[in-house]
Amino acid sequence: MTARDDFLAVAANELKNPLTPIMLSLELVRMAEKSGNRSQSSAELDRLERLIKHFASRTHMLLEVAQISSKKLQLEAAELNLSELVADVVNDYNLLIARSGSVMISSIQNEIVGLFDRMAVSRIVENLLTNAVKYGRGKPIELTLTAASGIAQIIVRDNGIGIADGDKERIFNRFERAVSRDTHSGFGVGLWLVRNLAESMDGSITVIGESGVGSTFTVNLPIKRKEIYE
Repeated sequence: MTARDDFLAVAANELKNPLTPIMLSLELVRMAEKSGNRSQSSAELDRLERLIKHFASRTHMLLEVAQISSKKLQLEAAELNLSELVADVVNDYNLLIARSGSVMISSIQNEIVGLFDRMAVSRIVENLLTNAVKYGRGKPIELTLTAASGIAQIIVRDNGIGIADGDKERIFNRFERAVSRDTHSGFGVGLWLVRNLAESMDGSITVIGESGVGSTFTVNLPIKRKEIYE
């Protein structure tokens, strides 16, 4: 596969994920307008505005994706309330999760504040939730955010098809998947992006699970940094 094809595959993944919640939110706006529910319409318009702004910001990130392979990706560290950011992403994806037949169960520790790259963290959570929806078979999805000993930990668990032991490392490689493209769509770049973004913030990602009983992804990110990520 050529470098151009590689980039197009990553771009497709990055732009596809947020489009679904945008369209679902737009549908809710139209429904609220038809029913005359101005309060709901206003709330959904606010959500839609956030989603569209977030979608637009991803185009800048796509210009940097090519730098991941060459280890030249530079993120911008700024003081960030991680608790609020993760809660916002969960809120924006609740509708997509509900449409899949799953129930979202979240437990987010309050006031986890540190130096993080906002878009990188958003993309990590989005890709993990999208992955859980895709492979979760409509069963409950759990997200927890905690902090201890200077480490923030994001855990996303689904109760879906799971993953075989032999695939647990391979799925973090670019264009690798644990299932056939005939049964599940996608390019196999989501978890590759998550791993690289986490590592670019000096963090890590691991997965545990078994075939048929679901998967649990754990992202560890250091909370305090003295300088911009290298």
